[in-house]
Amino acid sequence: MSLKFIEKDHSYISEDDITWTSVTSLISKFKQPFDADEVAIKSSKNKKSKWYNMSPEDIKDVWKKEGKRATDLGTWYHNMRENDLLSCETIGDSIPVNKPIYEADGAKVAPNQKLKDGIYPEHFVYLKSAGICGQADYVEVKDGQINILDYKSNKEIKTESYKNWEGLHKMMNPPLSHLQDCNLTHYTLQMSIYMYMMLRHNPKLKPGTLTIQHILFEKVGDDEYGYPITLYDDMGNPVIKEIINYDVPYLKDEVVALIKTYAN
Repeated sequence: MSLKFIEKDHSYISEDDITWTSVTSLISKFKQPFDADEVAIKSSKNKKSKWYNMSPEDIKDVWKKEGKRATDLGTWYHNMRENDLLSCETIGDSIPVNKPIYEADGAKVAPNQKLKDGIYPEHFVYLKSAGICGQADYVEVKDGQINILDYKSNKEIKTESYKNWEGLHKMMNPPLSHLQDCNLTHYTLQMSIYMYMMLRHNPKLKPGTLTIQHILFEKVGDDEYGYPITLYDDMGNPVIKEIINYDVPYLKDEVVALIKTYAN
């Protein structure tokens, strides 16, 4: 099957009559909705909020600016890591680097889903029966296991979700309502879906490690809203301060329930 990723509009297309859903879009369907307009209005009226007396539009502009900062840092790190890996034929003496496939027009083509030992940077994976696809940052197949590494560059990895005045945490939507609605959960689900899809294509392989690699950057200071101002070196590259790894579980049961609910 020929499945392609088109970078310019971030879309997935194939010759089959399938409406493809990315893994991140799938997960977003099970998050609690976030109404930026409503939250901005409430924040502007809350005397205890740092946004008090700001216009809702200005508040949203600040949020958008911070989102772009994090996205740009993430893109830089992804590109740096991918370019480093693609410059090698092997890691060490014997671990092959399996490079992504691109057409002349820049479209990225999903490779054969059968995996052999090696490293797979930006691995393009899909499950046709569910119409789901995505790209895992770094996949390693070794000793009969699949290991997945995912790069994240946002300000923080939140291990707990928002807690209201009653002490109740915001939870994911059913069938994931036992999971807190925080980015650690979202990222764990993301890698778990990648793992599930790869194992469906490679039943002889076993699930290995799932690791979130959180990249923290040096900063000059903080802006007036408490967001970091990134430090750049003389070459114009952001300066990495620290990389923290989070090992997370493979949520197979949750993935099966999520896909079943989505299909219905």
